[in-house]
Amino acid sequence: MNKPSRERKKRLKLPDWTPGWLRVLLKIGFRLTLIGTILFTLVALFYYYLASQYDLDEVAKVTEPNLVLAQDETELAAIGADSRRLIEYTELPPHLIEALLTREDDRFRSHIGIDFIGLGRATLKNITTMSYQEGASTISMQLTKNTYDNKSKSIHRKLLEIAITLRLEAKYDKDEILTHYLNRIYFGSGCHGIEEASNTYFGVTTSQLTLGQSALLVGIIRGPHIFSPFNNLENAILQRDEVLDRMCITGKLSTQQRDDAKNAPLNLVEKTKQKSSTTSSNYAITSIRRHQQQIIDTSEIAEGGLRIHSTINKKLTSTITSDIKKLTSNINENNPTPLQVAVVLLENKTGAIRSIIGGSDYIKYPYNRALDSKQELGEAFTPFLYLATLDRGKIPLKDKPIITGQKIGTKDLLGYCSRFGITHKPSENPSDLYRGSIYASPLQLANAYSIIQNGGTLAESYFIESITSSTSAPLFTQEHYKKETVSAGAALNCRNMLIKSNKLPTPDKQTILLTAFAYKHAWIIASNNTHTAVIWLGHDLPKTIPNKTQHCQNLTKNMLKWLKLAE
Repeated sequence: MNKPSRERKKRLKLPDWTPGWLRVLLKIGFRLTLIGTILFTLVALFYYYLASQYDLDEVAKVTEPNLVLAQDETELAAIGADSRRLIEYTELPPHLIEALLTREDDRFRSHIGIDFIGLGRATLKNITTMSYQEGASTISMQLTKNTYDNKSKSIHRKLLEIAITLRLEAKYDKDEILTHYLNRIYFGSGCHGIEEASNTYFGVTTSQLTLGQSALLVGIIRGPHIFSPFNNLENAILQRDEVLDRMCITGKLSTQQRDDAKNAPLNLVEKTKQKSSTTSSNYAITSIRRHQQQIIDTSEIAEGGLRIHSTINKKLTSTITSDIKKLTSNINENNPTPLQVAVVLLENKTGAIRSIIGGSDYIKYPYNRALDSKQELGEAFTPFLYLATLDRGKIPLKDKPIITGQKIGTKDLLGYCSRFGITHKPSENPSDLYRGSIYASPLQLANAYSIIQNGGTLAESYFIESITSSTSAPLFTQEHYKKETVSAGAALNCRNMLIKSNKLPTPDKQTILLTAFAYKHAWIIASNNTHTAVIWLGHDLPKTIPNKTQHCQNLTKNMLKWLKLAE
């Protein structure tokens, strides 16, 4: 019975002439191989388990955009990285696919998500150079990294990425992977996804891209900022040419096709002519985004689906924007120091900002002067000198700021300025302070003037009423913060003084109209029972404003129209 076993054992036995040292090495090698196989299997099972915890449906999902709603609950803008439109595989031009595969993953169609040839080459280079810069990521691996935000370069994260990628390849076919990849990746200049990039850079849909345009977009992928044609056109063209040259070397293009693509016009959209409907495309939206970032966690913003209920009156803002452009368009044409107009209109009792314009043209001049530019108040400061004097029970003398200011002194007056929200360091000369040598932004000045119409109470201004989740769950509700700055009697007496000084007729006897001049710029203020509007008119590099008086008169008439529209 034991004879077959003995014979089998004898067949497996090494020849007698086998050296002893070789026998030992073979035994050790066998055991190491066995141990290695066991360890590899355990590691593979461990990472398979970790990878199984990831929802592969996330690959095909793009987060819902965050919607900004106007005061009337109509849509004002879609903001956030994921306000993109998704495309189908059939919309991808063949030359775009070939350019992408040539540049990023030339064995994409044949590998299983892991390019072992490229991985081996990259590993060898990393070991020899000790740089660890080569990653050998396939398109599938890049899709995994982008979907699950895997930015770490640790061995653990790389093994997990490989395990997830193998699952991804088993679930999606190659065309689907390509489509999800192009829908998800970043192309610089705020462009997320191929469709937004095509529209932003070239003003066309993805299906309309030329070969040269496709090659340029593919060239952006490895350096979305430094290779964006809006940031560095020369770098972008160099990357395009590298892609086209590689396609020619690999036989995807003939030499003639390559040269034609290089010589063809790119038809790049001018950065200043991008659609005004894009994310962060006007002063109101950028202001809302700033407020949003102060009151809600960035992770909740990134998740998308938020409904941001803003204070902005859409019709009013559109009217103000149009009126401002009528005034400045001809003046600013080919002008190296363009005339700027910043506007704030807010509700007195609540502080809700109904409209904000930070300059004459957001696309050309995105700096928000209404929030960030502090200008000397000059004559616009006089009403606060009156208000402080009245609150101290003293009599202000009209058009005599120095004598009036001396009645309360600089220290007391600066204390009142702090209450009014005007906190910029003034001139050390008391007489200069009384004449308005103190600085404020248009928003700060609008807040301060609202006190006069608001019975001496300052309502803290804001842009967002509330924020709700995609399931309508409340995430934030604005509280109205108010503080009494002066007595109601002082505010009323000051208001009456200012109304009597109106130089233009008003629709009622309760509206303050004031035009005030400072160093080479002007302030225009209109305030009634419910709303206050402030305009700053000037140049970023101070210089005399041509036809200043006429511009101010026209803007004052416009402001009365805006106040009525805000009701």
